[in-house]
Amino acid sequence: MKIKNKVLRIIGFLLIISLCAGILGGCKMKVDLSAVDEMQFDLFMDEYFADWVQTDTISMNYYLADPESLGIERPDATYGDIVSAELIQESKQETQDLIDRLNSFKFESLRSDQQIVYEILSRNIELYNMMEREEDYAYYMGYIRPLNGIQVQLPILLAEFSFYTADDIDRYLDLLEDTRRYFDDIIEFERERSRRGFFLSEANVDSVTEQIESYLENREDNLLITVFDDRIDSYEGLSAQQREQYKQRNRELVLGNVLPAYDTLLAAMQELRGVGARQGGLSTLPGGKEFAHSYIRLRVGTDRSAEELQTLLRDWIDMTWFDIIHTLQNNIHLYDKLFNDTMGEIADGTPEDYIADLHRNIAADFPPIAPTRLMVLEVHESLQEHMSPAFYLSPAVDRFNDNVVYVNPSSINDNLFMYTVLAHESYPGHMYQTVYFLQQSPHPIRVALSNSGYSEGWATYSEMKSYSFTDIDPAEASIAWNFRCYDMLLGAYIDLGVNVFGWDYNDVYDFFVELDLNLEAVEPVFNSATGIPLNSIMYAVGYIELTMLLEDTERAMGRDFNLMDFHRFFLEFGSAPYPIIRAHLEARIKENPSEALILPPAA
Repeated sequence: MKIKNKVLRIIGFLLIISLCAGILGGCKMKVDLSAVDEMQFDLFMDEYFADWVQTDTISMNYYLADPESLGIERPDATYGDIVSAELIQESKQETQDLIDRLNSFKFESLRSDQQIVYEILSRNIELYNMMEREEDYAYYMGYIRPLNGIQVQLPILLAEFSFYTADDIDRYLDLLEDTRRYFDDIIEFERERSRRGFFLSEANVDSVTEQIESYLENREDNLLITVFDDRIDSYEGLSAQQREQYKQRNRELVLGNVLPAYDTLLAAMQELRGVGARQGGLSTLPGGKEFAHSYIRLRVGTDRSAEELQTLLRDWIDMTWFDIIHTLQNNIHLYDKLFNDTMGEIADGTPEDYIADLHRNIAADFPPIAPTRLMVLEVHESLQEHMSPAFYLSPAVDRFNDNVVYVNPSSINDNLFMYTVLAHESYPGHMYQTVYFLQQSPHPIRVALSNSGYSEGWATYSEMKSYSFTDIDPAEASIAWNFRCYDMLLGAYIDLGVNVFGWDYNDVYDFFVELDLNLEAVEPVFNSATGIPLNSIMYAVGYIELTMLLEDTERAMGRDFNLMDFHRFFLEFGSAPYPIIRAHLEARIKENPSEALILPPAA
């Protein structure tokens, strides 16, 4: 899971809202679009990225180490504005202005890398316009959610705020002062969701409440105090007096601003529990099915209909279960391991050991990247109970050789799981994919237009490949992965059923009965689908889209196909919706199959 993208653009479609409302508004567009040529589109992209990255202080700090070198001004210390109905209303005309500006370019006159940007942006705006047809759509998705809501992710983002210079320390402390304002605005947003009947269910509120209470348990030893103190002690060039002043101010801000903001949020969650709750999925809201499907298309990068997605997921569920049974029947000795829960055992190792092994094993089929630094950290104890098993923090586009992966030991119960989770997050997953693309020197606008289905599809594919890197028997590895895949597909199928097709609790229960699944899991699975709607789909459908693209390419190219070349093409093309990647690849295969997977260098 790439945590940064999920937090900085809390709701996938809100990226487009913020772009249209602030970044590319008519009054701010300085690019002369009357003459159509590559230089002007480059200027257009420069302006786009500059305005996007200036949205808030965290965005600026995470995506650029040295914005001044690009002529980009830093924003005042702020978390940015919370999305409101007024902001979205203002964006509608600006969205049309943006469409008009894009249409003023002759697509054929642009370079191939510019055409990709044009296609992604045009597609995103089209989908955003579909979602905004419903008057209340801005309140369909919230900032506060179980597992990956802002209440969980903000402490990590603050703890990893980069101190490139001493001025960044001051910006960080100024940002902490904005925490109460930021949370107050989020609370008002969630209250409005409650008034409209769109708020979290009681079960999901209870989960959020537990997260906040866990985080607040040890106030004096809060991670934002202990981590900051360690970082200041190791920061070179500060006097003893400066270090003490920084530590004191940070402590005062955490205890007097950040934690009280969490106290207020906790009280608000308790106050709103059961008030205006949405008991079902997004499909229960006005136009909810259409909204949810457009949201899937935007975040996952697929153009399949809802019905096609449902059929596709069910086919993969059945196929995966058949593969498990077939492999067991042909390897009877594995039954004992399965029933004794000893399947997939690998040697003990540290996360660093496993990452080094993964790095060695990808050499045969994955193109090399230049040496890069990767630090592995443990999730702070106060956040472990309610956070993912692991996640990767994307680096600044102008300093991408420094990377961080977090592991959550409380969620990882065996060595194979640790190994494959690290494959998802490091080599050849998120970290490798991100660094490889940035080493091609793309225009940074591609970061602003990243696609979750692309990144999570690749990371899940990487996870699948990693099972074959271990020394366990291939049949055993196949079964272990298929069980993991089966769970992922089930979650996505139920997610789609609840949020697009109107499944209620009883429908999920009946599905579990049909497949003879553990009925104790019905409630948590249903709560996940309603509390974090459409989250699991980007993993499962992203993985399926990538796998089908690979298989279709291999069939079309025949003897010209090479797996490493396919990996190279996919990585160099960069994050984009699958229909756009597929269209470019199919055209290249038709034109020249032997060189279809060789992309021209970006300008």
